[in-house]
Order: sequence, then structure tokens, then C-alpha cells
Amino acid sequence: MKLTNLSLAIMVAVGVAACGGSGDDNSNKPADPPKNNNQGQTDNKQPTPPAADAQVVDPTGTQVVDDKDLTKQNTVGTLQYVRREDSQYDRVNNPTKPASASPLLGVTLNDQNPKLTNIVLARQDITRTDGTAVKAQFTGSDNPLPLAPNGDVIKDSVNGQDSLQAENFKNVDVLAGGYEVATTNTDTSHVNSANNTDDKGKISRTAQTAGFQYATVDTNGKRNAAAAIAAVTAANNNLSNSDAAEVTAIIDPAKWNDGTKNITGRDKDGKDLYLYRGTTASPGGAVPGKTTVTRTFSESKNERYGKGLVWWTTQETAFENQFTRTGGVGGEADAPSAPADMKNSAAATNGLVRIGGGLSTLGQELNWNKEENKWEDHHNTSTRIFGNYHLAYADLTGKNPGVKPVTLNSFKGGKSFIAEYETGKETKATQYSLGAVPLTLNHVQYGRVTTNLDIDEGLAGYPDGFIRSPYRNKNDNAAVDNYFYRGTDATTIEQMAALPSDQTVTYNGHALMYGIDNSYHGGGARNLPNAFAGATDGLGLGNFVEAQANFGTKRLIGKVYNEWLLDASKATTTRDNVVQFQGAITGNTVVGTADRTYIAGDDNATFKASFFGEKAEELGGSFNSVKDADKYGAAYGADDWGGVFGASKGAATSNTFQGDDGANNYGSL
Repeated sequence: MKLTNLSLAIMVAVGVAACGGSGDDNSNKPADPPKNNNQGQTDNKQPTPPAADAQVVDPTGTQVVDDKDLTKQNTVGTLQYVRREDSQYDRVNNPTKPASASPLLGVTLNDQNPKLTNIVLARQDITRTDGTAVKAQFTGSDNPLPLAPNGDVIKDSVNGQDSLQAENFKNVDVLAGGYEVATTNTDTSHVNSANNTDDKGKISRTAQTAGFQYATVDTNGKRNAAAAIAAVTAANNNLSNSDAAEVTAIIDPAKWNDGTKNITGRDKDGKDLYLYRGTTASPGGAVPGKTTVTRTFSESKNERYGKGLVWWTTQETAFENQFTRTGGVGGEADAPSAPADMKNSAAATNGLVRIGGGLSTLGQELNWNKEENKWEDHHNTSTRIFGNYHLAYADLTGKNPGVKPVTLNSFKGGKSFIAEYETGKETKATQYSLGAVPLTLNHVQYGRVTTNLDIDEGLAGYPDGFIRSPYRNKNDNAAVDNYFYRGTDATTIEQMAALPSDQTVTYNGHALMYGIDNSYHGGGARNLPNAFAGATDGLGLGNFVEAQANFGTKRLIGKVYNEWLLDASKATTTRDNVVQFQGAITGNTVVGTADRTYIAGDDNATFKASFFGEKAEELGGSFNSVKDADKYGAAYGADDWGGVFGASKGAATSNTFQGDDGANNYGSL
């Protein structure tokens, strides 16, 4: 079978394309996901009914999942959709349920689109109302390269649309807030400085010393009309101030007087009000004063002082901002707000969830509405993609010039660092803070892409029956949220068999989750009505993943967790597990179950994962409260949750992994 260049470029993503037919017919019939994507068309346009359900792994040991014999075929990812009310996507096979299960996908990406410039989201044989024959829907670019050799962004050849990397550049920057966006790292060109590290693996971007925050308030007790630089002296005489000149490692609640009473930590609209701490004088000079660590100081030192970490105190716009909350609609004074403010990734966020500190939780996909008892859209960008080729740059000066993936594309956990020390004695720590450790994944890509998958909205003009579905913001009521993991160089069956069977391997990484209560739980299961009560004054970052695989017993266990610094006077951190998961390893695939640890009972949600790399160096996975046997289910309700992750082999960043859940359902390898 021969493929056109276009077919080669777009027959990809999530490994969902395979050659259909035989001979030299240039046909291109994607094989995954299962045929469940047809719109509400008339009867004479109905697709062939889907095949019978594949038998899942069960006590009989069939080892066949999603039509794949896992003893013979490796897998490269999963894909789940969450459909909005006005979307007509998949209404024939699934008329009413908003969410799908997460089928395993099995066609290699290596030869089809190794730079992951697009993603195939649906396959079908249908003719839409304008007579266009449709076989598959994708989003991204039909070009296999995201950039030209000089760094210029390459647009889609038919409709001039953005690749996944160009779209994601607007939305994701793992080092956002901590490091400045390079001047040559623009919407139209990504050259050398667009990468995060130099050829020795050291962060090459300049530390960002000043950031936006909203501590100054007007005489009416509300935030000033314009965002202020992080640590300026308060403009309002009734407001406390700081002598800090830049972002520091400690945030203090701002205090102000509205003329009748003193107020701490909130303005009259209930929004966080804080200042970055600078120096603290000693009472009467009897003891040394205290100095707070700044970005400038940190960069001159090492990780012990937070160098290279994404700080908990990074300005709030790096976790979420007006653009992410509204999907690009301006209006509020919180910078960046208007679409113009998002140029050159100015509104991109780091992908972390920040919790605690007496401040609002930031960075969640959804926020919990306790009055209506449901999850609501919160992070409303078109993409949140991490891992391999989440972004791209053109290396013009390195030893091996060319288009390459941006490094430091994920996280491997949280770590405490010295945030304050006795003035004149920098080794004498008086307070600690928390940061996230960036990670580079070389195979796994994971995240969310939101599109309009209605057939008649797709852009035609591509060969082989492909149409391109446009990006949409997550809060668009006609859109579909697609959560996925996928990867290049999936570990083969033979490579898995060659792995040492006498050792346990640990994987660390980051997850993009939805429907998860991130407040501190302290290890105890709780009933849902009490689960969203909020807090602690400790500092928390997440969502992180740690998993252990035993290739002898063919078993994997793990946790999704948040790292907490509960006592700032000590460097010790605590893991608060929010999800536990386990599964059996067959070939390069893991199939099992997952459970939210803070809810009584067992969710028995679906957990799937795949290994990548010659020696299974990386792990990608997904969680879904919609079970395979049901095929479709509810979404974004009180009991609906899920997510995707990427992880790499390596030692833990802080605490020793604790696999035992008490009942030992998840703790034994």
C-alpha cells in the first residue's frame, strides 16, 4: 500500500491510524479508536454497526483488551472524550452520555508522525451534508514538521492552521513564572533560546525576578485597577507593605484597614491579597534578622535554595490567569487578560496545582461548586499538553542542528528548599518552602486537547477522507475535551521479556487530573460532602505520580499525590495520596483499577498504562471513572474523575514511596 505525504503526516496521533485495504489504492483507514464517532445523520448515512465488545482481562486469563492480544501486540496510548451538551459528536452510538471509556490504541507513531504535530481523534465512514466523504478526524497540522529549519512555525498546508506545538505554545510553559520568556521565543519563530536547557542539561533561560500580583488595593478595599509588580511598597496607606524587590520564596497575607476594621488576606471581593516577604528585622537588634531567598540569590546557589525548581510562590499568573479562566476573553484587570497579552506565551501556565498557604487553590482543570454539588470548568484553554514534543524549537547552533523537542516538559515531584535564613548566615535556615522538580520525557506525551468534532465543522481538502477539526476552548458548549496519553518507541513484547525479573523499578512523573479534591486529607478516607472543605496552612503542589513495577511478578502499583510542606520550620515534606492504582503487566501494557483514597469505598475506576523505550524507561497512563464494560458514562459530576500522566525511571524526589494502603489491595508487588 502506498501513502501520500499527507497520509503519512496525519495518520498518527494516539497511534490511531492503520492502513486499510490492500494493493495500491492509496486508501487510509484509521484503525483506532473503535468506530463510535458518527453524528446524528439520516439512516442512509449510518455507519456499519461497531463490532462486538472485546473481552477484557478477567480471571480466565484471556489477556485480550480492546480487541488487542496484549501477549502479542504492544500499545501506545489511550483516548477518552468528554462531550459538551451542544456537541453532536458520536450521538448515534452514544446519544446521551457525555463521556467515553479509554480504549487502548496500538499503532506505532514512529514512522507516521514522530514529532507529534497532530492527533487523530475519530474514525468513521460517513458522508456529511455537503457530500464530503469522511474517514477520520484530526486536529493539528498535516505537516510532519512543526518548524522550518530556521525556526519559523509551519502552518497546516490546506487551511493554514496551527500544529499541536504551536497551539500548545500559547497555553503551556513548564517554567512559567520562574523564568522569563526569551525574546526569540515567539508565536511565529522558535529558535535556539526557545529550549529550556543548554547542551549540558542546565536551564538556559533567565530567572524572572519580578512578577504580577495583586496586593495593592484602592480606598474601597478592592484590587487596584492595574496589576502591580510583585513586591512594591503598598500605594495605599492602610495596607501593609514589603521591602522585597522581587519574587521571593515566602508569601505573607496582606493586611489592610477599611476604616472600620482590620482585614487580612482578602480584599472586599474575597480575592487573595498578599505580599512577598523581604527582610525581617530582629526585635531590638538582640538576635540576627532574617532574609528571604530571592530568585536572583537562588540562581547563584543550588537546589538547596530552590535553584531550578518551580516555586510554590511563583506568581499566580503562572498557575492560572484571566486568559486560562475565560478561554481568552478579557475584561478583568488581572494581567494577562486581553488576547494581546497572551502573545509569545505570556499567558502560558506551568501545569501544576498549587494548594494551601491560606490562598486559593490554583491550576485545576475543574473547580468544585459546593452549592450545586458539581465540578465546573476552570482551566479553559484549548490544550494542556506535556511530555515529548509538547513544544518544539529549532537548534541553529548546537552540535546537531535541527528541529527538536523542548526539554523540561513535565515534573517528577516536589522538593523543599531553604526559603529564609539568618541575615549574614545563609546556611542557617529559619524557614523552608516548596518547589516542583522539572523532568524531561523523551517518549511519552500526555494531556488534553479540546476541539469541535461535529462533522460539518471540520475543514475539508485533505486526501484519504481526512477532515481537520478546529481547536476550541474547554468551556465551549459545542466542544469535546479529549484526554490522552501516547508515545513514540513503545517497548516491544520482546524488549519487555528481556527486562530483569529480579528488580523493582520506580517511575516518577506528573498527571493532568480532573474531578480530584486536592485539599489536604492526611491519609484518611472521607465522605464526599466533607471532602471539599479546603484546607491547611501548609504548602502543597501536585499532581505528581509515583509507580513501582515488578517485571518478575508482572505487577504495578502506584499513587497520584500532592507534596506538602506542613511545617515550614522543617525541611520534611509529606505526601498526601489522592489516587491509588494497581494493575497486571502483560506485554508492554498495564490494565487494572484505580481509586480515590479520600472517598470511602473503592471507585474501581479503570487504569491503563503502557511502557516506552527499549528498556521501559518511561510510563504513560490514564484513569477513567467510566468503565470499559459501560463504554459511556457521566462526566464532571461529583463521582466522575479521571486523568492522564507521564513518568520516567528514577529515584524519588523526597519521601520514600509508601505502597501499602492498609488493606494491602494496592500495596503488594
